[in-house]
Amino acid sequence: MAKKTVLIIKHGFSEVCDQGLSTVVSYGDVFRCTCLLEEFRDCRVTWISAPAARDLLEQNHLIDQLILADRTDQIRPNDLLDRYDIVINLEKQPDWCRFAARLAAGRRYGFSDEIIEGEAGFYPDSARALSLALQRDGYRTLQETLFQTVGRQWRGQRYVLGYRPKVAEIYDIGLNHHVGPKWPTKRWPKAYWQQLHDRLSRDRYALSWQQSLHSIRHYIDWLASCRLIVTCDSLGLHLGLALRKQVVALFGPTAPEQIHMYGLGIKLTPACQRDCLPCFGSHCLGVDSCMEHLTVDMVHEAVGMLLDRQPGQKPVAAPPIETPLTAAAF
Repeated sequence: MAKKTVLIIKHGFSEVCDQGLSTVVSYGDVFRCTCLLEEFRDCRVTWISAPAARDLLEQNHLIDQLILADRTDQIRPNDLLDRYDIVINLEKQPDWCRFAARLAAGRRYGFSDEIIEGEAGFYPDSARALSLALQRDGYRTLQETLFQTVGRQWRGQRYVLGYRPKVAEIYDIGLNHHVGPKWPTKRWPKAYWQQLHDRLSRDRYALSWQQSLHSIRHYIDWLASCRLIVTCDSLGLHLGLALRKQVVALFGPTAPEQIHMYGLGIKLTPACQRDCLPCFGSHCLGVDSCMEHLTVDMVHEAVGMLLDRQPGQKPVAAPPIETPLTAAAF
C-alpha cells in the first residue's frame, strides 16, 4: 500500500500562536512544529521552509523532502506532487495561504486563504484550536495546539532534530544569553547574567557563554557540550530540550504555559504582579521591564536544584557578554 502524502508549510515568518507577520524567521517556532512529525512517521512528508531554517530540518529522518523557499514563486512545479492526502499550512501570509489553497488535497488543516476581519482564517477542522490560541483564551502548550489543529491528540511527542552533534559534555552550565531581534523584550539584563556567571563561578561550575550565533549546527554543538542551559524563551530552550539537557527557562513577556519542558527543567517567571503579563509585545511600555524582576537569586537557586554540587572543571575562554546581537543571530 502506498504511503499517505503530507505537505507541511512552515517557514517561520509568522508564529502559530501570534497574529503578527515578520521578515525575520522565528527559528524556535519552526523547530517546535517538528513534534508533528511523529504523528506522520508512516507517511511521505514534504516540508516547505525558509532557507534560513535549513539546518533545523535537514537530515531529519521523518522528512522525506525538504523544499526551501522564502516566496511561493521560488517553488518549481515539479517540486510538488499533483495531489497530497493532507496539506497543513502553519503560515498566515496571504500568498502562502493562497498557495496552500490551490494545491489538490484530500484534507486541509491550519490557516486558510479566507480573510476574517482583516486576519487569517482557518480550515474548519482547525478553527477551534487556532482561534483559541490566537485569542489567548487560556494557555495550552504549542504541542497541544498543533495536534488539535490537525485533528489529533498530543501524547507527549517530542521535537525531532535531524542533526546529531558528536561532542562531549565539557561544561556544567551554558549561559544562553542572546535573544532574537523579533522579541527583544525577552532579554534578561546583561548585569544579571554577569552576576549569575560570577556566583556560579564561585560555586566551581564549568561555565560557557553562548557560542556560534551565526551557525545553527555549531550552536547545537555548543548546546550539546553543556549539562544544563540557562536561557530565555528562545530557540536554545527548545533545542536544549530536544538534546535532553536540563534547562532553566526565563519567562516574562511570553506565556510559560505554552512551553512543555518534558520533565527536563524549571520555568521561572518574574516576581511581580502586573496586569500586562504576558504581553507578547516586542517593546515594553512599562517603567521597567518585567525581566528585571527575575532575580539572580531565583535563577541561581534553580540551577542548584537541577545540578549536583560537585565541582566542575575550570571554564574555558568564551565570547564576552558584550558580543553584539545582529539580525542574523537567533
